[in-house]
Amino acid sequence: MAIIEVSEDGVRRAAGGEVFGQAEEWVGKVSGLRPGGPVISATVDGVPVNVRILPDGLAGECGCPAHGLCAHAVAAVLVWVRTGRDADDPDLFEVLRMQDPDWLATRLAELAAADPALAGRLLAEAEDGQALQDMAGLRAELDEVLDELEAEASSQGLYDEWYPDGGALDELLDEAAEFAPDEPDAVRELADHVITRTERLLNYENCYGEGITEALEKAQDVHLAACEAGAPDPEALAERLATGALESGWGVFRDGPAKYARVLGAAGLARYRELLANTPARQHGRDTLWTSLHRAEKEHAAD
Repeated sequence: MAIIEVSEDGVRRAAGGEVFGQAEEWVGKVSGLRPGGPVISATVDGVPVNVRILPDGLAGECGCPAHGLCAHAVAAVLVWVRTGRDADDPDLFEVLRMQDPDWLATRLAELAAADPALAGRLLAEAEDGQALQDMAGLRAELDEVLDELEAEASSQGLYDEWYPDGGALDELLDEAAEFAPDEPDAVRELADHVITRTERLLNYENCYGEGITEALEKAQDVHLAACEAGAPDPEALAERLATGALESGWGVFRDGPAKYARVLGAAGLARYRELLANTPARQHGRDTLWTSLHRAEKEHAAD
């Protein structure tokens, strides 16, 4: 399938002799010609016209009562052709995005068959794109479950005891962990998102049981696995770990320096030390973090 030849002969064949003849009479009444990719816009004898260049012909949209490719549309195309714009002028992306997806896939496969490097790149990028789509779908599922849990929490009476089921969260976090080797940054961000939202659930005073606390632990495990699989910015990671541990009432990242020592490296550990040094001495959990940091620094020095 190919784009038609945009020439006077090609337009005559597409429109037919009678319509083409009428269009030639209106060529002098074409104004405001605006080609944009595979679409040509103009006003012909006071009538607004849009003409789209398709793989198998021309399609006109006109304010006149005629059906199909009318003389107004053909007049606009003729002016476009006669001013020196040919089929090579439309932006490649705009032209390609109008093509049939099956045709595009076939042509790409044909081109890649003769170029192994291109074939490998196309496969890798297609797989990456699919993985990111899967991650977006997984995040949507997690948010749906978390929204339902939060709705349950907020609907409880003042003295009710709420024992939420964290099973669905556990299963979805297990799925997220499977993406960590290939999409570590996306998984890390997803786990961080779940950590924040599960902490919010636990802040409801009527929340009992271990369902959500276990999900919170698993989200932290997924976060660590994603950090180890990727290469997050060490100083930014240190800030997240320190802030999360100091502000959390649920023990989040409480052994962060030691667990993340290899990922933090010298720069991250130095930043973590700076943050702790600037934390008030009475800050809850500060001493525990110092202990973890000292252990991490010793291990890092030994390596």
